[in-house]
Amino acid sequence: MEEKIVSLKQQGLTLKQIAEQLDMPIGKVQYAWRKWRSQHGEPAKPVAAAPKRKTEGKKAMTPKSKQVPASSGTQVASTLQHELPVQSPLLDKGPDGFWKLPDRYDQDVMHAVVQSPNAVYVFWEVSDSVKETLSMQFMRPWEDLPKAFRILDVTLLDYASGHANRSYTFELPEMTNSWFVRPLDPNTTYVFEFGIRTMEGEFLPLLATSPIDTPRAEPAGHGRFAEPVRRWQYGEVESPELLDTLPKYSAYRFVR
Repeated sequence: MEEKIVSLKQQGLTLKQIAEQLDMPIGKVQYAWRKWRSQHGEPAKPVAAAPKRKTEGKKAMTPKSKQVPASSGTQVASTLQHELPVQSPLLDKGPDGFWKLPDRYDQDVMHAVVQSPNAVYVFWEVSDSVKETLSMQFMRPWEDLPKAFRILDVTLLDYASGHANRSYTFELPEMTNSWFVRPLDPNTTYVFEFGIRTMEGEFLPLLATSPIDTPRAEPAGHGRFAEPVRRWQYGEVESPELLDTLPKYSAYRFVR
């Protein structure tokens, strides 16, 4: 490997170019080059030293002798540039000396975080590509499209199948990217969706959270499903009974 480094160096390549060509760390290339020079002395500098000796008696070699310092200067500059630490553009320093995070990440994402048995915090973000696609499809700017939020009760159901025990949809103010959803029922599985209203007034979902369970509001073992599960577990019924998953909820005025 040392002979190959010397051969490439004699061809006029810089240490950085040699490191990139051989896929080696530049420090390892520099070490091998210094070691070869220390073992062979001045003749180890055919690119820098040899042209200098020829320039004393032959003017024809003058152009080549001018290229050697430029190559050496480029090598030093490239080496210093390589050693500078690379800083992530996400870590721009704020005016008060604190690191700040970007305002948005240009991704399609929606998450729900349980706050209490009766409240869930939901936040979301829509990417620019989706906004542009919808603007072209409906021929209206994204800001003019009516935004909406839908709550789905999918307790004991598979959300992917498209079924829900009940749902409620309400309009959102423009430029809203989070919402505290309350009041909710404890011990219930919910899915939250963000979307827009079409020209016909139908809800078009764009984002959805994963199913999330609200905690119990009563001690464990005394839930509303305990007795039906006990009867099926001890063989008092042949199949699980249909459970009442539709308790009263003041905000659910429209049931689909």
